[in-house]
Amino acid sequence: MNLTVGDAVLKTAKYFSGLGLPAARLEAELLLAFVLGWDRIKIYQNWDCPLRSQEIDAYRNVLRQRAQGTPMAYITGKKPFLQWDFQVEPGVLIPRPETELLVEVAISALDEMAGGQAAGLRVADLGTGSGIVAISLSKLRPGILVDACDLSEQALTVARNNARQLAAEENIRFFQGDFFAALDQVRPAEGYDLMVSNPPYIPSKEIPGLAREVRQEPLLALDGGPDGLAAYRQILAGLPDTLRPGGGLVVEHGYDQAPALVDLFRRAGFAETKSFKDLAGHDRVLWGKNYRRP
Repeated sequence: MNLTVGDAVLKTAKYFSGLGLPAARLEAELLLAFVLGWDRIKIYQNWDCPLRSQEIDAYRNVLRQRAQGTPMAYITGKKPFLQWDFQVEPGVLIPRPETELLVEVAISALDEMAGGQAAGLRVADLGTGSGIVAISLSKLRPGILVDACDLSEQALTVARNNARQLAAEENIRFFQGDFFAALDQVRPAEGYDLMVSNPPYIPSKEIPGLAREVRQEPLLALDGGPDGLAAYRQILAGLPDTLRPGGGLVVEHGYDQAPALVDLFRRAGFAETKSFKDLAGHDRVLWGKNYRRP
């Protein structure tokens, strides 16, 4: 008997459920759509269509990868973020919904600084990864100028490809290096208006306990040192030479790190801080406002 599209989805959903995957049916549909080169809706439009033997073999191959813990985004090569699809690949951090909040808060910061006219403001994205924050900000507020950096040349290659594919190249520059070292020769003399970052913030001791598929992502983008705050201390220490007086800093952080970060931000020179919660109700993004150089 021929295996139909619907048969394949239902059998796979049951298999994935047995593996404990939380979105078994959705993943079954998305992976089959990927193999067939379809949009997901086409799965339902062709529910009773028989699959060819080569399509079944290709589907089994990606199912095997997923069962072994390979993240969906690494299999399909893309991840939705806001209203865009971004290219990702093994070795590059996978975009997460929490980071959409980081972008939203950064947009609010830009609008507050410029009275709704953000064009011309200078932004630095520290640890850009696949470029999702820099590119999203550039798309949502055309005319801002973004300098984005990352230690990983592989990540920067992906980020540049994403910027090109999403027509966001004009106002973004990418640099390789460790935060401020990468921007040393290009930062504006008066300093950036806004700095944004989703740095590594998982305490080192917690890394071995992460989900198997998360552990396949680059350690460089996950490990935040003994208390998870090493990258924030590095960023804050570099602000006097990099952020203009009155400027802002917006960062994503761990669910329990807000109190410690508020203290670090205040001691670094921010007159005000504002916390934002994610959809799970956890403090997730911190906005430091009105920076005063020591």
